[in-house]
This record gives sequence, C-alpha cells and structure tokens, in this order.
Amino acid sequence: MVKLNVRFIKGVRGFTATELLVVTTLLSSIPATSYIGVKNKALQIQCASNLRQIGLAVRMFIMSEGKYPNALFYPKEPLKDPRSIVVILRPYGVKESVFICPTAPPVLKNKGLTYLWNDELSDKPPSRIRNPSKVWMMVDITAVDKRVSSHLGGYNILYADGHVSWSSSPPPLKPSK
Repeated sequence: MVKLNVRFIKGVRGFTATELLVVTTLLSSIPATSYIGVKNKALQIQCASNLRQIGLAVRMFIMSEGKYPNALFYPKEPLKDPRSIVVILRPYGVKESVFICPTAPPVLKNKGLTYLWNDELSDKPPSRIRNPSKVWMMVDITAVDKRVSSHLGGYNILYADGHVSWSSSPPPLKPSK
C-alpha cells in the first residue's frame, strides 16, 4: 500500500497536524492582556499616522494659500460643512478615512471626523504662530472629556509644526468661535 502526502496532491495545499499544533501552542502561550496591549498600541500608531497625513495636507494648503485653513473646531456636519477640515483638505488628496481615529466611538466614526481643529490657527499665516512645536493643530476628539482617552490613557496631538506626539493630558481646548 502506498501512502500519499495530501499536501502534494495536484496543487492541494494545507497544514500538517504537527504544524497546526505548533501554531496553536504558540498562540495560546501569549497572554490575552499582552495581545490587547499590542493591539491598542497598533491603533494608537495608526491614529498618529492619520494625523501626520493630515499635517502634510495642511502644509500643502499653507504652501498654496499662505495661511492655515479657516476651519471650525468641530462642525455639525463634518462631511458637508464648507468650513470642515475634511472638506477643506479634500482637494489635497486626503481620504475621508484618514479623519477617523480607529479607537473613536462608533457614533463619532459615523460622523466622518474624530479629531478637533484648533480654530485659533484659522486663517493665520504660519509666521504669526509663536512656538509652532508647542501649539496644537488637531487632537483626538476624546480630549474634550477628561474621563475618556483614546490611547492607553492619553491622546495623539498634531502640532502646528507638523509633528505628532502622544500626551497623557489633552492640550488646552476652547473653541474660539
């Protein structure tokens, strides 16, 4: 009697029982809390990447217009309002998904914007901003409620000079208009 290895029969591919046991053993040895921590860190990094992309689009806007966008702190209809940062940056190739933090509550994700704009920057030329590395431009929307944070007890913040960093406390938030 001839034994056939199922893995090599006419292009059929699969795993041996030994391979499955090894993978299962490895996965079961990882504590769930470690997995959750790694997943949360990955989402925090994705959010920071979103803010960096927004920052690049704002830089392109400034190069074109000579000033920061005249955007609202948080518009009622983020996908339609002409003063929404989402609408303002649309011509600069920013996908709408970039304006959504992956850890934001679903009700906010459905609105299409989960970041706040510092409207004190609106219509100002960059030369009028003192210490742009310390002036926030955008932040996770959860920063308005100190009981909630999006990322491991803190917030991602995009600064006026274009850098993004995580902070355990939100920047001073007060819409000026």
